[in-house]
Amino acid sequence: MKLKIGSRKSKLALWQTHRVADLLKQAHPDLEVEVVTMLTTGDRRTDEPLPSIGAKGLFTAELEEGLLDDSLDLAVHSLKDLPSSLPDGLCFAGSPKRAAPTDAFISTQWDSIDDLPEGARVATGSQRRRSQLLHRRPDLEMTNLRGNIHTRLRKLDELGHDAIIMATAALHRLEMSERITTELPAADHVPAIGQGAMGIETRQGRDDVVELLAPIFDETTVRAVTAERKFMGHLDGGCSVALGAYCRRAGDQWAFYGWASSTDGQQVLCEHTTGADPDRLADEMALDFLDRGARDILTS
Repeated sequence: MKLKIGSRKSKLALWQTHRVADLLKQAHPDLEVEVVTMLTTGDRRTDEPLPSIGAKGLFTAELEEGLLDDSLDLAVHSLKDLPSSLPDGLCFAGSPKRAAPTDAFISTQWDSIDDLPEGARVATGSQRRRSQLLHRRPDLEMTNLRGNIHTRLRKLDELGHDAIIMATAALHRLEMSERITTELPAADHVPAIGQGAMGIETRQGRDDVVELLAPIFDETTVRAVTAERKFMGHLDGGCSVALGAYCRRAGDQWAFYGWASSTDGQQVLCEHTTGADPDRLADEMALDFLDRGARDILTS
């Protein structure tokens, strides 16, 4: 059997896609795999802040068209880019073992966020990261940062930013861990939903593909990110709002962290809870956030 796997063209996307391809070939030595690359809207419009583009699926829509027209069998995403609500006929199939879910503080001058001088310029393309930093340090000057990993690191070096914030997992995967100044604890800087995980999307009814994928999925990761995505779905969250969630196994229990805030980081909902069922934790925290005005906070 031959599988056609869709991927964005960035180095990180291709690393992730080839990692999934390698896992599949290890599980099924006779399987033939072809990687098909595409440019997405988010890749083309790198001069605009993500919130200003507005639409969900900025990094997934073109790949999803390939799934729907049968030119792709599956697509590999950074799971944090995959909306909670998918087009009719498509489904989130699962994830291999998750890498670090955290954000990384990167600076050539300063050792931590607290060391930044008043008015320091910090760049990020994420509304969540921007709001979390402003909540902690309202004196900071936040600037937009787009582009692939190498482009963002080059902008740090060339444009005079005091620091940038990026996903830890991306730097590990591209063997650039030495650029990390400080890893930000997930309990304090709640990550994006699914951050650090690769998400595999396919068509509903493709039992043949799901059967091939089953051996490469990690049960703990899938349960955790499924709960995070439930939380996001309740709150209608996307890349244009300051929303985060992180779920992890804690012994024989599960821990769930949630974050929602206004764009300036001044109105904040941030909670942590534990229990036996991650889906129930996600549902209960989302309902609590909604009762406390989360939708109004996220749009303010």
